[in-house]
Amino acid sequence: MNTLSIAKWCTPWRLSWSWLRRMRVQLPPALRVSLGLSALMISCLLVLDIAFDLLPDQTALQQQLRLRVSENLAIQVAVLLEGGDSRALAKTLNASLAREPSMRSVGIRSADGALVLQVGEHTRHWVAPPAGESMVDYVRVPLLSGKGRWGDVEISYRPVNPGGLRGFFAQPAVLLPLLLGFGALLLFTLYLKRVFSYLDPSSVIPERVRQAFDAFAEGVMVLDAEGRIMLANAVLRAWIERAGAPLLGRAAHEVPALKAALPGNPKEYPWAVAIATRAPVKGGYIELAQESGSTITATVNCAPVFDATRKLRGCIVTLDDVTERENLNRQMVGLFAELNESKAQIERQNEELRRLATRDPLTGCLNRRAFSEKLDPLFAAAQGATTALTLIITDIDHFKSFNDRYGHAVGDQVLQVFARSLSSGLRECDLLCRYGGEEFLIVLPGLDAAQAAEVAERLRVEVGERAGKGVRSTPGLAITASFGVASLTADITDPAQIIERADQAMYVAKRSGRNRVTQWAEGMAQQA
Repeated sequence: MNTLSIAKWCTPWRLSWSWLRRMRVQLPPALRVSLGLSALMISCLLVLDIAFDLLPDQTALQQQLRLRVSENLAIQVAVLLEGGDSRALAKTLNASLAREPSMRSVGIRSADGALVLQVGEHTRHWVAPPAGESMVDYVRVPLLSGKGRWGDVEISYRPVNPGGLRGFFAQPAVLLPLLLGFGALLLFTLYLKRVFSYLDPSSVIPERVRQAFDAFAEGVMVLDAEGRIMLANAVLRAWIERAGAPLLGRAAHEVPALKAALPGNPKEYPWAVAIATRAPVKGGYIELAQESGSTITATVNCAPVFDATRKLRGCIVTLDDVTERENLNRQMVGLFAELNESKAQIERQNEELRRLATRDPLTGCLNRRAFSEKLDPLFAAAQGATTALTLIITDIDHFKSFNDRYGHAVGDQVLQVFARSLSSGLRECDLLCRYGGEEFLIVLPGLDAAQAAEVAERLRVEVGERAGKGVRSTPGLAITASFGVASLTADITDPAQIIERADQAMYVAKRSGRNRVTQWAEGMAQQA
C-alpha cells in the first residue's frame, strides 16, 4: 500500500474522531478502550505493510494474470490465422469472451491499423494505451508471422478498480484493515466489558472516599447503572458479606443475603425501581438474616445518581438499622394487646358485676332495685307525654306445693322455666323483674290495658303448655300462673300505685280460680 492510500484510508477515521471530540460524545469505557486497541492494531498493520509489503498490490497481480491470459489467446489466434480458418477464429474469440467474465471485448487489428475482426463491441470499449504499452484494463499482444509482425490482438477488460466510494472500499488494501478493525472493535468491546465486570471497582475509588463512607452509621452501597455494587461501606459489608463471596463487582440482586431478604422479581427491588424510574424510592423495610441467627431490620432508601449531563450513572442505597426501634414497637404492640385484653377482661368482670347487681341470680330477671331504677324514667316519660304504660304482675299458682312435694331444687327449676317462658313472649323494650319469691312483674311501655291483657293471656297459655315440660327431672309437672294487669291513668302520681293496682287484680284472679288474667277495675281494693 502506498503512502497516498494510507492517507486516504486514515482521513475518515481522523475526521470521525475529531467530530466525536467536538460533540463530546460520552462512550462507555469498554468501547473507548476497544477503539484505541483497534486503531493501534491497524496502525501496526499499516506500518508493517509499508516496511515489508505485506498486503499484495491487487492491480499488479491482475495485470500479470490478464497479460498471461491474453498471450495464451494470442497464440491460439496466430495458429488459426496461419490456417486461414476465419470461422474457427470467430468461434474461439466468442468462447473466450463467454468463459472469461472480466473480458468486455476482443479485436484483431492488422499492422496497417485496420480492425479485421471484433467480438463484444470492441470499437466502443477499446481505448488504445499510450505509447502502445499494455495497461491493466487494456492489453495489446503482437501477432508475429514468418515475414515479421502481422498485427495485434486487442483485449478490453472490465476495470480492476471501479471509481467512486464503492470502488475505494472494494480494494483489498482498504477492505482488509476495515473488516479487521471492525471485527477487533467488536471482540475487544465484548471481552473488555466482561473483564471490567470482574475488576475491583474499589481500585478507582479514592481511599478518603472509602473512609468517609465507612464512617457512616448506616449501611451504604453505590451501584452502577447495571445494578452492580461499586462500593459498600464497612457497616453494610458486616451485614451482608459472607466469606468467599465478596460484594464488589457483583449484581446486588445476586448477593445471597439481599436475595433472601427480598424474594420475588429482582426488577421490583428498591434500587432496581429507582434506576428504572430515575426517581428516589424511600421507606421500604428489609430484614437481613445474620450468621449468628439474629435479624437486622433496616429501612431502605434509594436515590439515582446522574452526571453533569443528566445521564444516569447508578444509584446510591442507604440502609438504616431500625432493629431496636422495631423491637420496641413490637414490645409496645404486645403491651397494648395485653392492656386491651386486660381492659376487655375488666369490662367482662364489670358486666358480670353489673349483671349480679341488677339481675336475680336464679332466674336472670331484673332484681327489684334495678327494676325500680328502670321503671322511674319510663313512668316519667309516659306521664309527661301522656302515652300508655301498663304493668303486669304474675304469680305461680300453688308454688309452695312444688317445694313441699318435690323439694326446693325442683322449686328453683320451676322458677327458672317460668322466667324463660315469660321472657320469650316479651319485646326488647319490656321489663321483666322477679319481684319477690314466685312473684314476677312485667312493664309494657306503649301498650294500654287491653293490649297488655292480650300479652298476659298469651304468656299464661305459654306457661301452661311449655313450662312444665321444661322441668325434665320431674315429668308430667303442671305449672300455671295468675296475672293481674293495671295501666297508667291520670290520677296515678307514683309507680307504686300501678304496682298496687296490678297486685289487686292478680289477687282477684287467684280468688277467681287461678290460671287466669284479670284487669284492674274500680272496687277491686275491697275484693283484694
